[in-house]
Amino acid sequence: MHIQKFFSQSVLVGFSVLGLAACSSVDKDRTAYDDTYEIENTEQTNSAVYACNGIPLNIYFHAEQAQLSWKEKTYRLTHAVSASGAFYLGEGVSFWIHDDSAELEFNDMEKDHCRLVRVES
Repeated sequence: MHIQKFFSQSVLVGFSVLGLAACSSVDKDRTAYDDTYEIENTEQTNSAVYACNGIPLNIYFHAEQAQLSWKEKTYRLTHAVSASGAFYLGEGVSFWIHDDSAELEFNDMEKDHCRLVRVES
């Protein structure tokens, strides 16, 4: 009886160690860029259409990121701190949303005023 109990405990410990080793395996092919956020590879949680000086602007939101499309160009934006509304910054572009209006600004130049057309979830 003592041998059977010892054997059962040994098998249980062996499977536990094997299970832990399988869970902690390292993927040697993985690079640092695998953790980089890519908005194209995620399902969007929200999108909105604005009219900026009569030209449609599409913006897709996911977590702290946004993808803005305007005048056949696409910009990646990151949510930034704002006293009111929602503020998104990208390379040379900013987009500020407050209620049903927004402002689009490129390279600290003139601002385009936008109005909300529709929101999609």
